[in-house]
Amino acid sequence: MERKIKSKRQKKQTRAEGRKRTPAANFAKAYQKWKEGPLQSRLAPGEIPPEFRVYSGIQKGETQKEFLTGGGEIGVKRLYTPLDLESTDPLQDIGFPGQFPYTRGRDPVGFRAFQWPLSFYSGYGSSESANERYRDLCAAGSNNISLAIDLPTQNGYDSDHPMARGEVGKVGVALCTLPDMERVFSGMPLDRIHTGTVGNCIGPWVVAMFYALGERFELDPAKMKLMIQNDPIKEYTGRGTYIFPPRAAIDLASDVVEYIRKYLPAWEPQYNCTTTMRWGGCTTSQEVGFGVANLMAYAEAAQRKGIPPADFVPWINLHMTADNDLFEEVAKFRAVRRLWARVAKERFKTDDPRVLALRLTVFTGAHRLTAQEPLNNIVRTTVHVLASILGGVEHVVTPAHDEALALPTFESTRLSQITKIILSEENLVGQTVDPLGGSYFVESLTNQLEEKAREVYQKIEDLGGAISALEKGYYLREMAEGMYRYQREVESGQRSVIGVNKHVVEKEVPIKLFTGDQEAERRQVERLNKARRERDRSRVEKSLAEIRKVAESKAAGRNGNIVPAMIEAVKAHASVGEIFGILREIFGEYKPPTII
Repeated sequence: MERKIKSKRQKKQTRAEGRKRTPAANFAKAYQKWKEGPLQSRLAPGEIPPEFRVYSGIQKGETQKEFLTGGGEIGVKRLYTPLDLESTDPLQDIGFPGQFPYTRGRDPVGFRAFQWPLSFYSGYGSSESANERYRDLCAAGSNNISLAIDLPTQNGYDSDHPMARGEVGKVGVALCTLPDMERVFSGMPLDRIHTGTVGNCIGPWVVAMFYALGERFELDPAKMKLMIQNDPIKEYTGRGTYIFPPRAAIDLASDVVEYIRKYLPAWEPQYNCTTTMRWGGCTTSQEVGFGVANLMAYAEAAQRKGIPPADFVPWINLHMTADNDLFEEVAKFRAVRRLWARVAKERFKTDDPRVLALRLTVFTGAHRLTAQEPLNNIVRTTVHVLASILGGVEHVVTPAHDEALALPTFESTRLSQITKIILSEENLVGQTVDPLGGSYFVESLTNQLEEKAREVYQKIEDLGGAISALEKGYYLREMAEGMYRYQREVESGQRSVIGVNKHVVEKEVPIKLFTGDQEAERRQVERLNKARRERDRSRVEKSLAEIRKVAESKAAGRNGNIVPAMIEAVKAHASVGEIFGILREIFGEYKPPTII
C-alpha cells in the first residue's frame, strides 16, 4: 500500500515537472492558435466581426503598413509575448535595482526614498536682471539654480567684442569679470543652494569664477555645492560654442576634473551631455552609443591626470534627453545603464559598483517643442518627464512651453519644473522601482537598443575613440543624416506633429511672452570698461602672463593644471576675453570638418 501511494505521488510530480519544462512550447501553441483565431478573424476581408467593434474610431485595417519606434530604428510588432524574451536571462540581463548590470537602476529603493528638487536653469540680460530672477526662484521654493550664460561668454568673448554684438545677455547672463558674478549672486544664500553652470569650453574659468566668488562672500569654496557641465565634446556635436581643437579642450576639461576632485570635494566636476546630439539628429541607439563612448574618453582623460575611475564616475553623470516615444525612452535609459556597466567592467577590469553604476540625468526634449500652438508643449513635456521617471533617471530639467518663441517667463518656468513633482506626489509614479521592468515590450526594446548601441560604440572605438571619431566628422555626418530624415518625414506627413502638419488651427491662442532688457548690452559694456579702469593693471598682467606660461607648457606636451593660474587671473579682475584671447593664440581655434 505504501509503495502504491508513493507511485501516485511520483506520477503527479512527474506531470508537474513536465508542465514546468514546456511552458514555452505550450505558449507557442496558444500564440499560434490566437493568430489563426481572433487575429485572423479581425483582419479578414469583409465587415469587422461584431465582437471587435469596441472603439469609437475603429476601422477595418491597421493605420500603417509598418510601425516603428520614435527613433525610427526598430520595428514595433503587433504583440509582445514571453517568446520575445526566450534568450533573456532574468538574473544576468535584468537583475535587481542597485545590482549589476543596473538595468533597473542604481538605487535598490528608487524614488521611494527621494524628493524631487525644484530646480531651474535660468539667466538673461544683465547681472541685476538675472539676480532678480534667481531671487524670485528661491522665493518660490527652489534651492537648485543653474546659471545660464550668454553666448559671447561661453565662447570666451568680452561683451564689447565685435562677435558679441547683439548677443549680449540674450540667452543667458553676460559675465566678463568677477564683479559681474558678484552682482548675479548678491544676497543669494550660496552656503545653502546648489548651483553651477555649463561652461563647456570655458570650464577652468568657470571654476575660477565660482571659487573667487565664494571667497568674496567669505565662504569656504570647498564647502559650496556646485555642478559644472565641463563637456567640450557636446559643443563640437550639438551646440557650436567651441573654441579650441578637441584635444586641447578635453585636456583643459580634465584639468577641472583633477582640481575639483583634489581640492573641492563637494563640487561635481563634469557631466557628459548627449541632449543636443539627439536634438541634432542622432538616433536613439546612437545617443546611447555616443554617450558611452564620450564618457569613456573623459574617464581616460581623468586617468591621465591621476584620477582613477572609482574617484571619477561617482561624481559625473550622463545627461540625456527624453524624446516623444514613451516606451522607447524608458528602454533607452535601462539599456544605457546596462551597456555602461558591461563596457566599464570590460575596460577597467573591475567589479567596483562605484565605477559600474552609471548616474543618469535628463533635459527633456526641447527639440520637440513647437512655436505653433505652444500650449501643446505642456503635454509633450509631461510625457518626457514621465518617461524619465519610469526609466529611473535621477534628475530632470524641463524646458518651458514657450521656449520655442522666447526666453521663458517666470510662470512658464515654474510650471515646467513642477511637472515632475505633480507626477511623483499626485500621480504616484515612483512608488515602485522600475515599474515597466518585465514588460515583454520594454524588455525587448531594451535588448534591441543595447545591441544597436553597442554596435555604435564599437564603431567609434574602431575609429580610435570618441575624440578621433569627432575629428573625422563621424558624429556630425550621422546627426545630419538623422536630421534630414526626420524633417523629410514631417514634411511628407509620415511623422505627425500636432499643430504643425496635423490638426492645425488657424487662430493661435495668445500667451504671455518674455521681453528682455533692451539696455542690458549697453550697461554691460559700460561696466566692463569701468572694471578695466579700476583694477590693478600690473596684477592683471602678471596673472595673464602666468596663464600664458602654463598654456605654452601644455601645448609643448608637458603636464600642468591651468586652474590655479585661472583663479589668480579672475581675482585680479582679468576679463574672460583677455584670458581666452591668450589661449586662442596658443591652442588655436577649431574649424569644423566639412560634411556632405
